[in-house]
Amino acid sequence: MAKPRKTPRRTRRKAATSSDAFALATAGAELALASLRVVNARTPMIAQALNDPMRGNYAELTRMVSEKPLAFAQGAAAGGPAWLAMAAESNRYLAQVWKTPSYGVAPAMTASLGAVAFWGRMMSLGVAWQSAMLAPVHAAATANARRLDAKA
Repeated sequence: MAKPRKTPRRTRRKAATSSDAFALATAGAELALASLRVVNARTPMIAQALNDPMRGNYAELTRMVSEKPLAFAQGAAAGGPAWLAMAAESNRYLAQVWKTPSYGVAPAMTASLGAVAFWGRMMSLGVAWQSAMLAPVHAAATANARRLDAKA
């Protein structure tokens, strides 16, 4: 007897909460501070390599160039599904709006409430998208800050 084939379940993204928005803001602040520490540690390395090319820290100088595109590419790849979820939600809402009659008080109230709900969902999806895109960049920058702080 053949086993029944499982169909993939569609999962709906959970709505972002205020704690998700706070976590995003916190990660952004951590990223800014880590970037400051990394720039402060790397600027003297650049100056030393310019003044004395034979004693430059070329491993670190190479890392400066190679890690950024990688982190941003990972962020773009991570943010893709959330971006598509935003596009799908927008398409769903616009398709629904075009079908709704546009005269009278009740349809106008329904349309207004639908628009408010739509923008709430879009804000929630936007927080998820930004969080997904920020995570790889945040991880790389904070790892650099920890590594460079340990060397100092």
